[in-house]
Amino acid sequence: MPRPANFFRTLSGVPVHYDRSSEPGLGYGTRGQTWRFHCTTAFQTKLRRCFQELWAVCPLGPANLILSAGTYVDKPGSHGLGRAFDLDGILWNGKTFITLSYPHDTRFYLAIEAVFRKHFGTVLNYNYDPAHRDHLHVDDLSPVGYNATHRSRVLFLQAALTHLFNHPVMIDGITGPQTDGAARDLVIALGLAQFADVNTSTKLHTLLDNDWLMLMDECVAAGFANIGPILQTPLDLLGAIYAVLEQELGSSAARKPIESAVTTFANHSDSEAFLDQFRV
Repeated sequence: MPRPANFFRTLSGVPVHYDRSSEPGLGYGTRGQTWRFHCTTAFQTKLRRCFQELWAVCPLGPANLILSAGTYVDKPGSHGLGRAFDLDGILWNGKTFITLSYPHDTRFYLAIEAVFRKHFGTVLNYNYDPAHRDHLHVDDLSPVGYNATHRSRVLFLQAALTHLFNHPVMIDGITGPQTDGAARDLVIALGLAQFADVNTSTKLHTLLDNDWLMLMDECVAAGFANIGPILQTPLDLLGAIYAVLEQELGSSAARKPIESAVTTFANHSDSEAFLDQFRV
């Protein structure tokens, strides 16, 4: 499909910048540069409504800047149809949200993702595969809702159960008794169902699909609740490093020397004296 003539530079009153330039200072996670983001008119309308809702439900209100890896790309699939958008980050006053921050800003990440899942059927996130760790891919080639055979939707449900609702499960994208059991307990606790309504997997999955928007609203409320201080201290950032090491390296051989180097730095007398001013 030829590149759509339609394009945007802002969404719901907020500028959108491209942050994947190879030029110094304009790459991933920076403020990037102004850009023409080409997509279909209908898809732009969906994006606008999505961000409009995000500004309304997020305690931080409208952001200052949206960072994106792009929309239309001349290749097969949703990008080639002008019906996809890649989110790299959102900048508010005092808070920078970058999609690679999932390991240490998980609840906030999932709240934002839940808003997108109300408007777009396909959302590929940090847990989906290595290629999507640094951005949220959204497109409208599939309907909004839950499908127990769609790995991306199961991954989100498992992450929400684990990190938003204190029902920890294996986050592997595979529907099974553990995930179904936790989801069943959650929808009953939220008042979305009685046990008889969800006493089989088929009934549960049907209810999750039918009540998907309400469940996403619960995810948004839980993820944005008690988001803590907007301005992070150096102590917070040090904690974020350890969280990333845990998420990315786990029990791998590479973790120990890297974690040891960070700990050695943090335990140095000069570092401790500096960090002490931020300890409660």
